[in-house]
Amino acid sequence: MLDQFLKMPMAQKLLVLGVLVILVGALFWQLYYSPLVEELESAQNQQQQLAGKLSEVQKRKKTYDEDVQKMEDLKIASVKQRQMLPVESEMASFLNNLNSVAELTGLEILSVTPMAEKPEKYYATIPVKLELKGNFLQLSKFFYQVGRLDRIINVGNINLTNPRVNENGASLNASVMAVTFRSLDKAK
Repeated sequence: MLDQFLKMPMAQKLLVLGVLVILVGALFWQLYYSPLVEELESAQNQQQQLAGKLSEVQKRKKTYDEDVQKMEDLKIASVKQRQMLPVESEMASFLNNLNSVAELTGLEILSVTPMAEKPEKYYATIPVKLELKGNFLQLSKFFYQVGRLDRIINVGNINLTNPRVNENGASLNASVMAVTFRSLDKAK
């Protein structure tokens, strides 16, 4: 067969070689290249689908992260609200706060008289009558510091009496009504 090929004229040799090249190319296309092209297209389609899913998951993660942050913020706000307006009267904590502020400002608490709790629509008032002794500057610092406490405390009905001048300066007695609040339980 090789002898016959060698005896052929050059034009026929080129034609046979051309046909062989076309046959080898067609076989290469059919058996190797075409499946690779289909696999590549399939992989590109899959990549597009996965990119779409990734985008959706990223959006959902962002929404989830925002919701988690909002929940944390609400928890913090709830804790702060419970400090300002607790559900229980927490009288011991209230009186301890007042005593600490009085000590810091140099005031002397002469008496503490808790009064009856007065329920309102959404909250209850808890009044406490205080008798204090000190100078005017100490009283002002006391009122200022009470206003800076975490818990809501109103100080009113201030009655200044018995001014005295002694070796330490002027002092006076103050009768005040300190009122704090508590949230009413919704179940009641």
